[in-house]
Amino acid sequence: MVEQLTAFVLTCLVVVLVPGPDFALVLRNAARGPRAAAAAVAGIMVGNTILAALAVLGVTALLGASEVLGTIIRIAGAAYLLYLGARALAEAFARNPMKEGLPAASVSGRQPGGSSPFVQGMVSNLLNPKVAVFYLSLFPQFTLAPLPPLAQHAVMAGIFLVIALAWYVLVLSALKKVTGFLARPRTGRIVVGSSGAVLVGVGGTILTQTLVSA
Repeated sequence: MVEQLTAFVLTCLVVVLVPGPDFALVLRNAARGPRAAAAAVAGIMVGNTILAALAVLGVTALLGASEVLGTIIRIAGAAYLLYLGARALAEAFARNPMKEGLPAASVSGRQPGGSSPFVQGMVSNLLNPKVAVFYLSLFPQFTLAPLPPLAQHAVMAGIFLVIALAWYVLVLSALKKVTGFLARPRTGRIVVGSSGAVLVGVGGTILTQTLVSA
């Protein structure tokens, strides 16, 4: 059990540390201030918790068994990432995305003309294929005997959530130290534009792979 648990923790670390659309979304909101970045992280963790609960209950596996539902979810996730990325790119190339060097959403935490960072983070995570694939493919690969299957999945889900939360706490702490740098208009354009390009790239790749394999 100790060997299996160690292997699972190491796998979780790799999955969490590899940058993905969730990280790009946090970075994009960081250009608007610490509160917006924290709200995005909170949304991501809520989405993670929902997916973990569904995985433990077997709902995620049920969705994974349905090819049609799986395809629909992947297309919806790709479309949402493309939407967020396109908005970020449009904002980065706008004439006056920042005013007086301050992020537009640093006070209210709400994006101008769009949903809040919390909602963006939650929806992005719920539709993130990487997270769903993690639960579907890796949970069955590890056995924490003598615990019963339900308890095993609950423990693994809890471990993954703790590791993800610890990682994002470190990310937010690091971002706070460069708040002044991120608040500069030019830097804000670069960060928002770069994260937007990542979101579009990831969304486009997922959409292409889904349509090709469909």
